[in-house]
Amino acid sequence: MSPRLRAALPLLLDMAAPVISFFLLHFLLGFSPVLALTVGAVVAGLRTVYRSVRERRISAFPLMMLLVLAATLALVFVTGDARLLLAKGAVIPALGGAYGIATTFFGRTVLNDVVAPFVTKGDERLGAGWEECWREDAAFARRLRLLNLLWGIGFLTSAVVRVVVIYNVPLDVAVVAGQAPTLAALAILVLITRPLSAPLLAALRRRAAPVPEAVPT
Repeated sequence: MSPRLRAALPLLLDMAAPVISFFLLHFLLGFSPVLALTVGAVVAGLRTVYRSVRERRISAFPLMMLLVLAATLALVFVTGDARLLLAKGAVIPALGGAYGIATTFFGRTVLNDVVAPFVTKGDERLGAGWEECWREDAAFARRLRLLNLLWGIGFLTSAVVRVVVIYNVPLDVAVVAGQAPTLAALAILVLITRPLSAPLLAALRRRAAPVPEAVPT
């Protein structure tokens, strides 16, 4: 499995779980929409727990996901609103997008730490070259901050659009259509990132070679 697919797999599984559970349990077996979507959300949560147990560590991100899941399930139990389980998926992209936008202007960008391992692939020379570019090459830093800002805006926008879609179409449509803003945002951001990342790789080539042909997204 490629590194890019491995990185995207958790997101894809979390997006697929409520869709699969809704159509299997609600449409095929006749269970209520709330129960069907709850099962999908719990399955996604159990995957997070399994991963943490397997890796024998609990980091801030999976812990936040579990807290969001627990809060959502509590609200669904009180309100009976199945759409909350779909809207839950917008919380992490919204928080990530907002945090990403903030790091564009303060400190080290999120995208810096996300992209660098894919580009350097554990090569100490490439890693050192990347850090030198970040510290000493103003054009490199500006371009990386621009990409970081675009990804932050893209994630935040997709989260808002997702909630709007979920609450303005029939529930059985929202289960699938609610995923569309996230997928569309990712596709657009990848297309934008490819040409904009070329100067980053060119700068890195001047300091350490060889490097990959494109920045993975």
